[in-house]
Amino acid sequence: MDTLKNTASPSVSRMAPAFIGLMGIGALAIIVDGMLRMRRPHYLEFLTLLLLGALTSRLKLKLPGLTGNMSVNLPFIFIAMTRLGLVEVLVVAGASILTQSLPNRGEQFRSDRVLFNVSTALVAAGLGCEVFNRLSAAPSDWSHKAFALVFACATYFLVNTFAVAIIIALTEHLNPLRTWSNIVHLSFPNYLGSAGLASMVALGHTSWPVLAAILSVIFLTYRSYRLYFGLANTALPAPTGSDLLQSTRQRSVAAAS
Repeated sequence: MDTLKNTASPSVSRMAPAFIGLMGIGALAIIVDGMLRMRRPHYLEFLTLLLLGALTSRLKLKLPGLTGNMSVNLPFIFIAMTRLGLVEVLVVAGASILTQSLPNRGEQFRSDRVLFNVSTALVAAGLGCEVFNRLSAAPSDWSHKAFALVFACATYFLVNTFAVAIIIALTEHLNPLRTWSNIVHLSFPNYLGSAGLASMVALGHTSWPVLAAILSVIFLTYRSYRLYFGLANTALPAPTGSDLLQSTRQRSVAAAS
């Protein structure tokens, strides 16, 4: 998942704290809704996904040209959205993104950014879980779990990427649509692959061999992204702002061609 890094910004728009507060209120509303509709938890699946989500959250990568990072924890959040109750989904997503947001050695802990990252994850996961449950239970052609999974993952993707793009644009005075475009170019393969991996469990049963296979693919994905992002971060020039984003887009297009 895409999150903000724990780095200080020289100038922050006054709208940024308001937007963080808005995401926090949205997360709180979803938590209350989940508590009111809480059902008996699936303890084994819940604890397994919670552990795997938290562990893979530390496999994170800096997004080239952007104040943010990406982790490979998405498959387990997506699996939780399709297999668990809302409260369990929120715990898995919240714990995963909280673990991802913890600063590395030498970085500054920013409580506002951790709050934003976790709140965004809760809103995205909560809405994604709701979309999956409604579509999979609807008496129509869209009730198949495969369709429900696609729309649930798309909901998570849109909520998360737009929220991150807006907060980056507000804190660094950038164009939000261009920022969102850069985030999508860099992270969309991760979302697409994570949805595919989640379908292995969402349309079947959770088992250790399947989870082990998913972990293997996640690790290979992380290694590939680490190599690519490492080269991109090394090659990026020093300027920031629109010049840096334009350079990132040019390099991303060149790499894809």
